[in-house]
Amino acid sequence: MIKHIKRILFFFLLCPLFLLAQEKFTLSGSISDSESNETLIGVNILIPQIQSGTITNEYGFYSITLPEGTYEVTISYLGFKTITETIVLTNDLSKNYKLLESAESLGEVVITDDVERLNIKKPQMSVNSLSIKTIKNMPVVLGEVDVIKSITLLPGVTNAGEGSSGFNVRGGGADQNLILLDEATIFNSSHLFGFFSVFNPDAIKDIKLYKGGIPAKYGGRVSSVLDIYQKEGNSNKFQMNGGIGLISSRLLVEGPLKKGKGSFLLAGRSSYAHLFLPLFDLDNVAYFYDLNTKLSY
Repeated sequence: MIKHIKRILFFFLLCPLFLLAQEKFTLSGSISDSESNETLIGVNILIPQIQSGTITNEYGFYSITLPEGTYEVTISYLGFKTITETIVLTNDLSKNYKLLESAESLGEVVITDDVERLNIKKPQMSVNSLSIKTIKNMPVVLGEVDVIKSITLLPGVTNAGEGSSGFNVRGGGADQNLILLDEATIFNSSHLFGFFSVFNPDAIKDIKLYKGGIPAKYGGRVSSVLDIYQKEGNSNKFQMNGGIGLISSRLLVEGPLKKGKGSFLLAGRSSYAHLFLPLFDLDNVAYFYDLNTKLSY
Protein backbone atom coordinates (compact mmCIF):
# COMPACT_ATOMS: atom_id res chain seq x y z
CA MET A 1 0.00 0.00 0.00
CA ILE A 2 2.81 2.42 0.92
CA LYS A 3 4.58 1.62 -2.35
CA HIS A 4 1.42 2.53 -4.32
CA ILE A 5 1.09 5.82 -2.44
CA LYS A 6 4.74 6.67 -3.18
CA ARG A 7 4.24 5.94 -6.89
CA ILE A 8 1.15 8.15 -7.04
CA LEU A 9 2.95 11.03 -5.26
CA PHE A 10 5.95 10.66 -7.55
CA PHE A 11 3.65 10.74 -10.59
CA PHE A 12 1.92 13.94 -9.43
CA LEU A 13 5.26 15.60 -8.73
CA LEU A 14 6.49 14.86 -12.27
CA CYS A 15 3.30 15.96 -14.04
CA PRO A 16 3.66 19.74 -13.39
CA LEU A 17 7.29 19.62 -14.51
CA PHE A 18 6.35 17.77 -17.69
CA LEU A 19 3.49 20.17 -18.46
CA LEU A 20 5.69 23.20 -17.75
CA ALA A 21 8.31 21.91 -20.17
CA GLN A 22 5.67 21.68 -22.91
CA GLU A 23 4.46 25.28 -22.47
CA LYS A 24 7.47 27.06 -24.04
CA PHE A 25 7.91 27.50 -27.79
CA THR A 26 10.36 29.28 -30.07
CA LEU A 27 9.55 32.20 -32.37
CA SER A 28 12.24 32.60 -35.03
CA GLY A 29 12.84 33.90 -38.55
CA SER A 30 14.74 36.50 -40.54
CA ILE A 31 14.21 40.22 -41.20
CA SER A 32 15.19 41.95 -44.43
CA ASP A 33 14.77 45.15 -46.45
CA SER A 34 11.66 44.92 -48.63
CA GLU A 35 13.34 46.86 -51.45
CA SER A 36 16.56 44.85 -51.89
CA ASN A 37 15.80 41.79 -49.73
CA GLU A 38 19.10 42.48 -47.93
CA THR A 39 19.12 41.09 -44.39
CA LEU A 40 19.21 43.68 -41.59
CA ILE A 41 21.54 43.53 -38.58
CA GLY A 42 20.46 44.61 -35.10
CA VAL A 43 16.68 44.85 -35.67
CA ASN A 44 14.70 45.01 -32.41
CA ILE A 45 12.06 42.32 -31.78
CA LEU A 46 10.09 43.37 -28.69
CA ILE A 47 7.37 41.65 -26.61
CA PRO A 48 6.07 44.60 -24.49
CA GLN A 49 3.59 42.66 -22.34
CA ILE A 50 6.32 40.49 -20.77
CA GLN A 51 9.13 43.07 -21.18
CA SER A 52 11.24 40.73 -23.26
CA GLY A 53 12.87 40.83 -26.67
CA THR A 54 15.88 40.12 -28.84
CA ILE A 55 17.77 41.47 -31.88
CA THR A 56 18.77 40.00 -35.24
CA ASN A 57 22.32 38.68 -35.63
CA GLU A 58 24.85 39.27 -38.42
CA TYR A 59 22.73 37.20 -40.81
CA GLY A 60 19.41 38.93 -40.04
CA PHE A 61 18.19 35.93 -38.02
CA TYR A 62 16.34 36.16 -34.70
CA SER A 63 15.10 33.59 -32.19
CA ILE A 64 13.27 33.95 -28.88
CA THR A 65 11.67 31.34 -26.61
CA LEU A 66 8.34 32.27 -24.97
CA PRO A 67 5.63 30.56 -22.92
CA GLU A 68 2.52 29.45 -24.81
CA GLY A 69 0.06 32.28 -25.35
CA THR A 70 -0.97 35.29 -27.42
CA TYR A 71 1.56 38.09 -27.82
CA GLU A 72 1.87 41.47 -29.49
CA VAL A 73 5.22 41.53 -31.34
CA THR A 74 6.83 44.84 -32.32
CA ILE A 75 9.56 44.97 -34.99
CA SER A 76 11.52 48.24 -35.06
CA TYR A 77 14.68 49.46 -36.80
CA LEU A 78 16.12 52.92 -37.35
CA GLY A 79 15.17 54.28 -40.76
CA PHE A 80 12.36 51.74 -41.31
CA LYS A 81 8.65 51.60 -40.49
CA THR A 82 7.72 49.77 -37.29
CA ILE A 83 5.62 46.59 -37.59
CA THR A 84 3.24 45.50 -34.81
CA GLU A 85 1.60 42.09 -35.10
CA THR A 86 -0.37 39.78 -32.82
CA ILE A 87 0.70 36.13 -32.85
CA VAL A 88 -0.71 33.04 -31.18
CA LEU A 89 2.12 30.82 -29.99
CA THR A 90 0.96 27.23 -29.58
CA ASN A 91 3.98 25.58 -31.19
CA ASP A 92 7.37 26.51 -32.66
CA LEU A 93 6.73 29.30 -35.18
CA SER A 94 8.89 30.68 -38.00
CA LYS A 95 8.01 34.17 -39.28
CA ASN A 96 10.00 36.32 -41.71
CA TYR A 97 9.47 40.09 -41.93
CA LYS A 98 10.27 42.67 -44.62
CA LEU A 99 10.63 46.28 -43.48
CA LEU A 100 9.77 49.38 -45.53
CA GLU A 101 12.09 52.40 -45.44
CA SER A 102 10.83 55.44 -43.59
CA ALA A 103 12.06 59.03 -43.27
CA GLU A 104 11.36 60.82 -40.01
CA SER A 105 11.76 64.42 -38.94
CA LEU A 106 13.32 64.72 -35.50
CA GLY A 107 12.17 67.32 -33.05
CA GLU A 108 14.32 69.28 -30.63
CA VAL A 109 15.98 67.58 -27.69
CA VAL A 110 16.04 69.25 -24.29
CA ILE A 111 18.56 67.90 -21.77
CA THR A 112 17.90 68.54 -18.08
CA ASP A 113 19.41 67.32 -14.82
CA ASP A 114 16.44 65.01 -14.25
CA VAL A 115 16.99 62.63 -17.16
CA GLU A 116 15.36 59.24 -16.78
CA ARG A 117 17.91 56.51 -16.11
CA LEU A 118 18.22 54.06 -19.00
CA ASN A 119 17.52 50.41 -18.25
CA ILE A 120 20.60 48.86 -19.87
CA LYS A 121 20.60 45.09 -19.34
CA LYS A 122 23.28 44.03 -21.82
CA PRO A 123 25.98 46.68 -22.27
CA GLN A 124 28.50 46.06 -25.03
CA MET A 125 31.47 48.30 -24.41
CA SER A 126 34.39 49.24 -26.67
CA VAL A 127 32.52 48.36 -29.87
CA ASN A 128 32.10 50.65 -32.89
CA SER A 129 29.65 49.69 -35.62
CA LEU A 130 29.70 51.49 -38.98
CA SER A 131 27.45 51.05 -42.00
CA ILE A 132 28.87 51.50 -45.48
CA LYS A 133 26.68 54.61 -45.90
CA THR A 134 28.50 56.26 -43.00
CA ILE A 135 31.91 55.25 -44.37
CA LYS A 136 31.15 56.71 -47.81
CA ASN A 137 30.30 60.07 -46.18
CA MET A 138 33.74 60.32 -44.55
CA PRO A 139 36.52 62.41 -46.13
CA VAL A 140 38.70 60.35 -48.49
CA VAL A 141 41.98 60.74 -50.37
CA LEU A 142 41.78 61.07 -54.18
CA GLY A 143 38.11 60.05 -54.04
CA GLU A 144 38.92 56.47 -53.01
CA VAL A 145 36.72 55.18 -50.16
CA ASP A 146 38.84 53.00 -47.87
CA VAL A 147 37.34 50.84 -45.11
CA ILE A 148 40.60 50.50 -43.16
CA LYS A 149 41.46 54.20 -43.28
CA SER A 150 37.92 55.16 -42.26
CA ILE A 151 38.20 53.41 -38.88
CA THR A 152 41.31 55.47 -38.04
CA LEU A 153 38.87 58.36 -37.45
CA LEU A 154 37.41 56.45 -34.48
CA PRO A 155 38.61 57.08 -30.89
CA GLY A 156 41.58 54.95 -29.87
CA VAL A 157 42.50 53.99 -33.45
CA THR A 158 45.57 55.37 -35.24
CA ASN A 159 47.25 54.82 -38.58
CA ALA A 160 50.00 52.20 -38.61
CA GLY A 161 52.26 54.65 -40.45
CA GLU A 162 52.62 56.58 -43.68
CA GLY A 163 52.00 54.43 -46.75
CA SER A 164 50.42 51.64 -44.72
CA SER A 165 46.82 50.40 -44.66
CA GLY A 166 47.19 48.78 -41.25
CA PHE A 167 45.92 50.32 -38.02
CA ASN A 168 46.87 50.39 -34.35
CA VAL A 169 44.32 50.20 -31.55
CA ARG A 170 45.12 51.67 -28.14
CA GLY A 171 48.87 51.29 -28.53
CA GLY A 172 48.81 47.77 -29.99
CA GLY A 173 50.60 46.69 -33.15
CA ALA A 174 49.06 46.14 -36.59
CA ASP A 175 49.84 42.41 -36.34
CA GLN A 176 47.78 42.15 -33.14
CA ASN A 177 44.49 42.84 -34.96
CA LEU A 178 42.20 40.11 -36.28
CA ILE A 179 40.47 41.04 -39.58
CA LEU A 180 37.51 38.91 -40.70
CA LEU A 181 35.51 39.05 -43.94
CA ASP A 182 32.30 37.00 -43.65
CA GLU A 183 33.99 35.04 -40.82
CA ALA A 184 37.06 34.26 -43.00
CA THR A 185 40.43 35.50 -41.72
CA ILE A 186 42.19 38.10 -43.89
CA PHE A 187 45.97 37.95 -43.49
CA ASN A 188 46.88 40.72 -45.95
CA SER A 189 44.51 43.67 -46.00
CA SER A 190 46.35 46.03 -48.39
CA HIS A 191 47.12 46.74 -52.05
CA LEU A 192 50.11 48.62 -53.51
CA PHE A 193 52.39 48.35 -50.48
CA GLY A 194 49.67 49.55 -48.10
CA PHE A 195 48.24 52.54 -49.94
CA PHE A 196 44.81 50.92 -50.45
CA SER A 197 42.85 48.22 -48.60
CA VAL A 198 41.58 45.05 -50.28
CA PHE A 199 37.94 45.76 -49.37
CA ASN A 200 35.71 47.04 -52.17
CA PRO A 201 33.33 49.52 -50.45
CA ASP A 202 30.49 48.74 -52.88
CA ALA A 203 30.40 45.10 -51.69
CA ILE A 204 30.54 45.84 -47.94
CA LYS A 205 27.37 45.95 -45.80
CA ASP A 206 28.51 46.43 -42.21
CA ILE A 207 31.67 46.54 -40.10
CA LYS A 208 32.25 46.18 -36.36
CA LEU A 209 35.44 47.07 -34.53
CA TYR A 210 35.96 45.47 -31.11
CA LYS A 211 38.58 47.49 -29.19
CA GLY A 212 38.12 45.69 -25.87
CA GLY A 213 36.01 43.03 -24.20
CA ILE A 214 36.37 40.86 -27.31
CA PRO A 215 33.79 38.01 -27.36
CA ALA A 216 35.18 34.51 -26.85
CA LYS A 217 33.97 33.35 -30.29
CA TYR A 218 36.76 35.37 -31.91
CA GLY A 219 39.49 33.60 -29.93
CA GLY A 220 42.36 35.38 -28.25
CA ARG A 221 43.47 38.67 -29.80
CA VAL A 222 45.71 41.15 -28.02
CA SER A 223 44.53 44.38 -29.61
CA SER A 224 41.26 44.31 -31.60
CA VAL A 225 38.90 42.48 -33.97
CA LEU A 226 37.60 44.04 -37.19
CA ASP A 227 34.53 42.05 -38.30
CA ILE A 228 33.38 42.88 -41.86
CA TYR A 229 30.29 41.51 -43.62
CA GLN A 230 29.57 41.68 -47.33
CA LYS A 231 26.21 42.32 -48.94
CA GLU A 232 24.07 39.30 -49.79
CA GLY A 233 22.98 40.67 -53.18
CA ASN A 234 19.58 41.89 -54.33
CA SER A 235 17.22 38.89 -54.60
CA ASN A 236 14.31 40.94 -55.97
CA LYS A 237 15.74 42.59 -59.09
CA PHE A 238 18.88 42.89 -61.20
CA GLN A 239 20.90 46.09 -60.77
CA MET A 240 24.33 47.53 -61.46
CA ASN A 241 26.34 50.44 -60.09
CA GLY A 242 29.91 51.61 -60.30
CA GLY A 243 32.25 54.56 -60.21
CA ILE A 244 35.26 56.12 -61.92
CA GLY A 245 38.01 57.61 -59.77
CA LEU A 246 41.43 59.18 -60.22
CA ILE A 247 43.21 55.97 -59.20
CA SER A 248 40.75 53.17 -59.91
CA SER A 249 37.31 52.30 -61.20
CA ARG A 250 34.81 49.83 -59.82
CA LEU A 251 31.68 47.97 -60.91
CA LEU A 252 29.11 45.99 -58.93
CA VAL A 253 26.50 43.64 -60.41
CA GLU A 254 23.83 41.95 -58.28
CA GLY A 255 20.56 40.18 -58.88
CA PRO A 256 18.38 37.17 -58.10
CA LEU A 257 19.30 33.55 -58.77
CA LYS A 258 15.69 32.73 -57.94
CA LYS A 259 13.48 35.68 -57.13
CA GLY A 260 12.98 36.12 -53.40
CA LYS A 261 15.10 33.09 -52.49
CA GLY A 262 18.60 33.32 -53.95
CA SER A 263 20.96 36.07 -55.08
CA PHE A 264 24.40 36.69 -56.49
CA LEU A 265 26.86 39.54 -56.09
CA LEU A 266 29.84 40.27 -58.34
CA ALA A 267 32.07 43.27 -57.63
CA GLY A 268 35.32 44.22 -59.32
CA ARG A 269 37.83 47.02 -58.91
CA SER A 270 40.98 47.85 -60.84
CA SER A 271 43.54 50.67 -60.99
CA TYR A 272 44.71 52.17 -64.25
CA ALA A 273 47.33 54.71 -63.16
CA HIS A 274 50.08 52.47 -64.62
CA LEU A 275 48.69 53.16 -68.11
CA PHE A 276 49.64 56.84 -67.81
CA LEU A 277 53.06 56.43 -66.16
CA PRO A 278 54.90 55.89 -69.50
CA LEU A 279 53.73 59.35 -70.56
CA PHE A 280 56.01 60.76 -67.86
CA ASP A 281 58.97 58.48 -68.80
CA LEU A 282 58.45 56.39 -65.66
CA ASP A 283 59.25 52.71 -66.04
CA ASN A 284 56.68 51.47 -63.53
CA VAL A 285 53.84 48.96 -63.84
CA ALA A 286 52.49 49.08 -60.28
CA TYR A 287 48.75 48.38 -60.25
CA PHE A 288 46.11 46.35 -58.39
CA TYR A 289 42.76 44.69 -58.95
CA ASP A 290 40.34 42.66 -56.85
CA LEU A 291 37.19 40.62 -57.43
CA ASN A 292 34.43 39.80 -54.93
CA THR A 293 31.87 37.10 -55.63
CA LYS A 294 29.09 35.89 -53.33
CA LEU A 295 26.21 33.48 -53.86
CA SER A 296 23.35 33.28 -51.36
CA TYR A 297 20.38 30.95 -51.31
